[in-house]
Amino acid sequence: MNNKDALRQLLQWKRGQIDPSELGIPRRTGRGRRSPGLSQAQVAQALFVTERTYGHLERGEMAAPSQEFLDSVSKVLRLEEGERTALYIYALGYEPPTPLDPASGMSVAPAWQKAVNEVTGQPCYINDVAWNLLAYNQDFVSIFPQVEGEPPRLPEQNLIRWMLLREDAREHHLVDWEHQWAGPVAAQLRAAVAAHPHNEDLRQLHEEVSEDPASGPIYRSHNVAYRHPDGQTRTMRHPGYAGPGSYGSTRDRCCERHAPSQQGLVTMCAAEPCLSPGARFFFLVFQPTPG
Repeated sequence: MNNKDALRQLLQWKRGQIDPSELGIPRRTGRGRRSPGLSQAQVAQALFVTERTYGHLERGEMAAPSQEFLDSVSKVLRLEEGERTALYIYALGYEPPTPLDPASGMSVAPAWQKAVNEVTGQPCYINDVAWNLLAYNQDFVSIFPQVEGEPPRLPEQNLIRWMLLREDAREHHLVDWEHQWAGPVAAQLRAAVAAHPHNEDLRQLHEEVSEDPASGPIYRSHNVAYRHPDGQTRTMRHPGYAGPGSYGSTRDRCCERHAPSQQGLVTMCAAEPCLSPGARFFFLVFQPTPG
């Protein structure tokens, strides 16, 4: 099956699932066989285009439909995110740059929560588009600075706020913070604010980071370019690290307040839950510094 046939079948199938009355279109009356769902003319009416224009799209004869037009079709035909992605691929040859639902990426299915909670021996977590934690395991909690005699706890529900604004991160935990961490993380925040301008959590982070005397100048710097974190390796301290690794353990204290921790390299392995574009799933792979 070629892309034209796949596009035609997708749109015909979605048209057939919608009762015209749901769009305020009167049911057709009179004699003759009536196909279920919307006709091409009714879809065109809902899109405020001619029947010929919509027909060109459905037959795969529209050379380069605009993203705005495809998104309008997605809304009229009530395409789910996966179906909208298929529409883009069949019509344009690539996936949509942003999700259709503004709230996409703000939650994940309960199965993801269960899957993350049951992972042991490897820190992992899921954050939404604004870096609010949606799910994490106990191994993830153990990577944050700890106070001796107290159980490990999560210091902050928002990872950007912790990485860019909290003293524990900047002065103790994220090694060489200014060069290894602040620039890439600030660039991620800038890109997210641009991609989700109406997200209130991102707006708040933008204001807090902009006004911070340490992070603000880095955040506003034009030489900070976005890089996806997948596969990046940076230096950090890991209080919960128990294994000796291939080089032996060299646990020490970063300060009097925090329990001993192991310095090493953390590599971020990232993935995206398919039904929640913008959310991110991370495995953190830690390798201790040679002792």
